[in-house]
Amino acid sequence: MKKSGEIFWQFLLLGCISFGGPVAHIGYFQRTFVQKLEWLSNDAYARLISLSQILPGPGSSQIGFAIGLHKA
Repeated sequence: MKKSGEIFWQFLLLGCISFGGPVAHIGYFQRTFVQKLEWLSNDAYARLISLSQILPGPGSSQIGFAIGLHKA
């Protein structure tokens, strides 16, 4: 599968099963993209969380965009 298709598929799956708001999504992202798929290290993921806290808007959306950009 192409990289963009893989990214789309993983986020589609999470979108279908994730609920609980931005804080819960951050946990889902950590479990999926750090522990399961190993797209990011724990340190890299922690840096994304830190960066998302200083930007306006929901942190989970910003982290999701950053993960997709990092993988692509």
